[in-house]
Amino acid sequence: MKNLEIRSFGGDAAPKIEGRTIDGYAIVFNQWSEIMYDREDKRFFREKINQLAVTDELINRSDIKALVEHTRTRLLARRNKGYGTLTLEIHDHGLFYRFDAPNTADGDYSVEMVSRGDINGSSFAFSAIKGKDDVWVKGADGIWERTINNIRFLSDVTITADPAYSQTEVSVRSLEEMEQPEEPQETQEERHEENPKPYKAKLQLLKQRI
Repeated sequence: MKNLEIRSFGGDAAPKIEGRTIDGYAIVFNQWSEIMYDREDKRFFREKINQLAVTDELINRSDIKALVEHTRTRLLARRNKGYGTLTLEIHDHGLFYRFDAPNTADGDYSVEMVSRGDINGSSFAFSAIKGKDDVWVKGADGIWERTINNIRFLSDVTITADPAYSQTEVSVRSLEEMEQPEEPQETQEERHEENPKPYKAKLQLLKQRI
């Protein structure tokens, strides 16, 4: 789906298991992410999600699936317009999910991997309109800060082995990608692009902080 974004959380958002019941937090509210890079607007930023960005109305009008690693064919549970095998609750801490792992290959895999701690993160896929559903403010350190105030579409919640939202090593890997030159593009946006040298200096500064 166009403009679909993915965010992941580890730590206390990680999936937990009792028997075959798996639960965790697909979204954690009001927690700043590590530094990311917006390729569309060519800027570094950190992000947090406002508690009001997710509503019961959004959940009850959506078809939301619980997946393994955002893979559509690896379905674990589903909540379609408020009903189904996937429980979703809005808590002060974040969007809580719970489901009973199905008696399928992916269900058995999920039980085993969560029990072992190999799958240690929760994630979600969503869409929000930039400039309408969020607010951008430049922080004291010069890094843009994005606050998402409204999520228009919630596609799925996922258990994942790579929770990226709060893991420094994933952010470093993302920053390293910035050092790779991109193919030149003859677009209006490219013609108005800022001098790339400041981004190079900022990249080195961010890597030193991390």
